[in-house]
Amino acid sequence: MTFNSSSNRSCKPITSRFYQRTHFWCSRYLLACLMLFSISAVAETTDSTYPVTLDEAIQMTLQNHPEMSRYQYQKQRFDGLVKQASVGQKPKLDVTIEDAFGSGDYSGFDIAQTTIGITWILDGDLIDGRVKASKQAASQVNFERDIQALDLSANTAKIFIEHVALQEQIKLARLNLKQTEEAYQSIVSRNQKGKGSTIDTIQMKANVARAELMIEDLEHELKASQRRFLNQVGEQSRLLTPKGNLFSIPDINSFDESLVKLKQHPRLSSFANKSRVLESQIELARIEAEPKWEISTGVRRYERTSDVGIVAGFSVPLGSSSSNAGKIQSLRAEQSIYQVEAEVLKRELNTQLYVLLQEIEHSKHVIDVNQETIIPLLKEAKEEVNKAYEIGRTSYLQWFNIHQDYLAAHLNLISTYKTLHLQNIELQRLTGTSLETLEN
Repeated sequence: MTFNSSSNRSCKPITSRFYQRTHFWCSRYLLACLMLFSISAVAETTDSTYPVTLDEAIQMTLQNHPEMSRYQYQKQRFDGLVKQASVGQKPKLDVTIEDAFGSGDYSGFDIAQTTIGITWILDGDLIDGRVKASKQAASQVNFERDIQALDLSANTAKIFIEHVALQEQIKLARLNLKQTEEAYQSIVSRNQKGKGSTIDTIQMKANVARAELMIEDLEHELKASQRRFLNQVGEQSRLLTPKGNLFSIPDINSFDESLVKLKQHPRLSSFANKSRVLESQIELARIEAEPKWEISTGVRRYERTSDVGIVAGFSVPLGSSSSNAGKIQSLRAEQSIYQVEAEVLKRELNTQLYVLLQEIEHSKHVIDVNQETIIPLLKEAKEEVNKAYEIGRTSYLQWFNIHQDYLAAHLNLISTYKTLHLQNIELQRLTGTSLETLEN
């Protein structure tokens, strides 16, 4: 089977540098999703529908979903905070007049002293610490965006898979209706020749109605699925419809290989980054607790002699530099909490990974048994019961039961394939990475 990727020709690239990390994670995710379904059509489409691949659907989701727009505004917010953090305290202009407008010799302004000076605080280290802390806090948005992108991509993929599975169920239901109508016509013909049974005719007519009702139910579900899909991809102007091959077996990595990829998941990376954010805040708290020197310099004019002199000075706050000890202790404790939460999450993900891989192996085994054993045997039984029923050597009930078993086996095969792909999508979301190959 040939795999086609049309993301480059049909989806607009995201030009903002803000989305570069999103594309890093999602491109890896999309590779596996693209392999999940080829663009080969599984059902005929009308001129009013536009088939889309899973790759295109996920690209549209990431571009159009409002959840992703939110992070762009969050980045703008943090950019403003970083910009504000780089602003230091403004210098102060001091004007002092001494020995003037008093009494006696000081009653006038003749012996006054006028000092004009500038005072500023040496807060360069403090500004650097604030900028560093703000930038580190801003980086957390990237991880939150990556997590959201993975979740949205997984949701779109699930809806896509469910929609394709419904398409396959409708195809099977239509085939069942066609065969049931043919069987009904055969029984009617036999009755006309005096070889059939009126009861069989009535029962078969009811089965035709049931087959029609099954199609109607599935078509209603397909319409609801179509609406969910359009809402997910943010496209309402065109009737987009998912198209892909459901009957493909993904190549699943081993537990050890998946475990390595699991460590790269943005949720785990997010905890590590939160710890770094707190570390920068701890460092900032230490800098804030350090005494800040104030330097002043200026010019003094002596009115009596019209002389001018330079004045300069500095001041240093007194006291201990441990004024932020409580704040630092609180931040250290919060940092330890994140480390514990990261360890808890890691264990949970490891367990989920193991269970999920076991479920995937079971789904693959069910598919193999259905395709290689159950369906071939039921097909053989159906052919034999058709022959026996034609010559009157078996009852209608046995004929009906075998045909229903054959239909149920195909429905179960479709359901198991759908389950397998949903499990594979969850595996990709869980590990935060993509599968590199796919067997068909």
